[in-house]
Amino acid sequence: MPYLVIFIPAYNEEGVLGQTIKNITQQISGENQRDFIADIIVIDDGSQDKTREIALAANVKRVISHPQNMGLGAATRTGLQTALEMGADIAVKIDGDFQFEATDIEKIIQPILEDRADCVFGSRFQGNRDYYGKEIHKKLGNKFIAWLTSAITGLFITDATTGFMAFHKRYLKIFNIIGNYNESQQLIIDSWGKHMRVMEIPVLVKQRTTGKSFINWKYPCIVIPNMIRAFIHFKPLRFFFFTGLFCILAAIAVWLYVSFSPNLSLGDGGTTITILVLVGFQTIFFGLLADQNSYMVKK
Repeated sequence: MPYLVIFIPAYNEEGVLGQTIKNITQQISGENQRDFIADIIVIDDGSQDKTREIALAANVKRVISHPQNMGLGAATRTGLQTALEMGADIAVKIDGDFQFEATDIEKIIQPILEDRADCVFGSRFQGNRDYYGKEIHKKLGNKFIAWLTSAITGLFITDATTGFMAFHKRYLKIFNIIGNYNESQQLIIDSWGKHMRVMEIPVLVKQRTTGKSFINWKYPCIVIPNMIRAFIHFKPLRFFFFTGLFCILAAIAVWLYVSFSPNLSLGDGGTTITILVLVGFQTIFFGLLADQNSYMVKK
């Protein structure tokens, strides 16, 4: 039978962690047990409350504690690495805030068990569900991050900030999370870049009752650079080519403006045009070098 490692990243979740573990345990043991074997581990990301003690009292398979709070990306990295070390066929990541339903664990691993996907991401919004309600800023923010993730990968992503996902062992061997802050967008882009079969499925979700979300105004300032870094890693030529092309087109625009302006001469914009052209061609050249290097590394 397939061996599942279900890992729960947790930071100051003493209020609901015990309930989350109990709920998962009920779904993977006793009369609810299905055709797989599962263990639960908790990644305590430097909690300052009783998160670690509650996890230990719940008799989970392992509790791994970071010496300080490192971020959800770092906790997810530890969870995936530990699942690989434990010999998992499938690793399932579920948040510790009791928002996701443990009954969906079987649902999220089903495409992997049926060999239809390597990486499955649970979507809170598939089917036009209104999870955020009146929190317009969060709704718009998630839509933008989902759009950007979709634009980068060419996949249709509806929930790029999900906390519920599953991965086959073939991806566990090669995954890479660059940044320590966010995890879901990085994993979507990374799995796409490594030619994994990526799928989204709808999952049930409850409103948070304790604690608070780590997503705030700083989120896009950290997340977007990490997404761009991940994209450049896999498609350097595409990124640098269009960046260089933009500089060259800007140089042409300046030249046209100066040429057709009666009060300006070519010398007025010559320096700007020269700089833009040089930067444009150098950027494209760097893209070619980076693409060649990326190809050699993958080979």
